[in-house]
Amino acid sequence: MKNLIKLLIVLSLTFSVSEQLVADDHVQVPDYGAVETLACDFNDGKGMDDLMQVTKKWDKWASKNHTVAYTGLVLTPFYYDSLNADVYWVGFSPSFEDQAVAQSDYEANAGKMEEEFSSVYSCKFRSQLAWVRVRDESGDTESGVVDFSGCTMLPNATQEKMAAADKKMNGFLSRIKSTTRIYRWYPLQGNAISDVDYYQASWSPSLQEKGSNADKFVRSGGLQMRAALYADLVQCNGGTTANFIEAGRSEG
Repeated sequence: MKNLIKLLIVLSLTFSVSEQLVADDHVQVPDYGAVETLACDFNDGKGMDDLMQVTKKWDKWASKNHTVAYTGLVLTPFYYDSLNADVYWVGFSPSFEDQAVAQSDYEANAGKMEEEFSSVYSCKFRSQLAWVRVRDESGDTESGVVDFSGCTMLPNATQEKMAAADKKMNGFLSRIKSTTRIYRWYPLQGNAISDVDYYQASWSPSLQEKGSNADKFVRSGGLQMRAALYADLVQCNGGTTANFIEAGRSEG
């Protein structure tokens, strides 16, 4: 309930400082949607090659059976402190209703498709989160890397202050031609209770471009700007970096 209340506060405010109203007098909200994650271990004798063969079949299945938009990614840990799972399935939906419909589609029609996945890996955790877009100028890529940080809002923080800081940081990132895409994931159901208010996910199309973006950020004074903008608002701790590859998608 605590995380849901925080998410509702975020979604009740626009991500622009002006907080303009749309024509029907409803408050404009940022782009958001739903995420589901499954943490899985490979069965004996199985690995990524086996999983990718199954995802090819799932991609065709999803195009035929999903009645709403849904994108599936496969994530494998790259930088990590402890390995909690071999591989993660991450599914994105443009709304919570669409997520529920996609899950219902799968439960009703997966049958043999689910048997194929279960022959490759066994999943031990499943969680629901909400994604909120902070910055995305380049759009999705079919593969790449994503950095996760766990963030806790400080007592003086408000969403208005965060929006103002985000606007300045986004302008800075554009000026240095960073290709980093930034989203915040707010934990909802199936997540361990913690002090983390959200996870910041920073996406890059490759390890090399991730490194290039980091160099541009540091050399252009990004560390100092980040401290000036966010030091009184939020505390973030570095987490896992994962490789990702798109398993497939349906357009609904």
